[in-house]
Amino acid sequence: MKFGFVRHLALGVLAALSTASLTSVHAVSIFSSASYSATASFTDHNPSTTMTLAWDGVNYYTASGGGYGSPYAKYDASGNFVASVSPNPGIDFRSVFTDSSNNLLARGFSSNTIYRQTSFGQFTAQTQLLGGTLDAQSAVVLNGAGTEYLAELNGTVSRWNLSGTYLGSVALSGYGSVGYPANRGLAVAGDNLLTYLDGTVSAWDLQGHFLGSTFLLGAGTGFDSEFSYSYANGLFWVVDQAGGTWRGYDLALGGASGNAVPEPASLLLVLCGLLGFFAVSRRTA
Repeated sequence: MKFGFVRHLALGVLAALSTASLTSVHAVSIFSSASYSATASFTDHNPSTTMTLAWDGVNYYTASGGGYGSPYAKYDASGNFVASVSPNPGIDFRSVFTDSSNNLLARGFSSNTIYRQTSFGQFTAQTQLLGGTLDAQSAVVLNGAGTEYLAELNGTVSRWNLSGTYLGSVALSGYGSVGYPANRGLAVAGDNLLTYLDGTVSAWDLQGHFLGSTFLLGAGTGFDSEFSYSYANGLFWVVDQAGGTWRGYDLALGGASGNAVPEPASLLLVLCGLLGFFAVSRRTA
């Protein structure tokens, strides 16, 4: 093979990469499979609309909504039911989640307050989310680094720092038209933002670039399902209905970001190395 041909080929690839956007690179799905089966399951113990699920490193917790003081439940690591209580103060839950220290946090209906659990069923106000748009129904979660509160509505993710100061928003590219209640939920796996609708999980990076979709076999698709979806203990969780079954799916995202697609800069370095190799070969031939 002549050096001139290889040189022109590599330069052509370099030129294409230099004009390629991150969006085009992210067109390759981060999901390794078009569908996944559940790898864990347990019975839900909520009497009304089931909200999200959290894991504090020892126990699972599931919350219910529909009234202030709505019960939420505690389970052991295998999903066996431990107890159910009405929280103090009363919270009409819209999400439960944990921080980087595995403290259990909660957000209630139409509230800017983030609560922290001090003991099972006992909560204290921790942070007020100020500024921006926080829909009454939205599930609040933390980003993968544990440094920002996030909430989604109709494909726009709002961000607050840990002190509750609004940081701006990110639009999820290609989100489309999604109805209630799926349009007000969000789950986070590392640097990936995850949404759920009718059995399909979709992923975006922190800048809103679409990363791909996959289908969850046997996952619930009803009203409670779209309220409940969560990411906890390395699994994506969905309930089928209140008092029904939670199913956890290992999406094999891997790493902090779960994004195994090479970045353009990495590809450029490889190709530049090839050009250097062929240039040296030509001089010494």
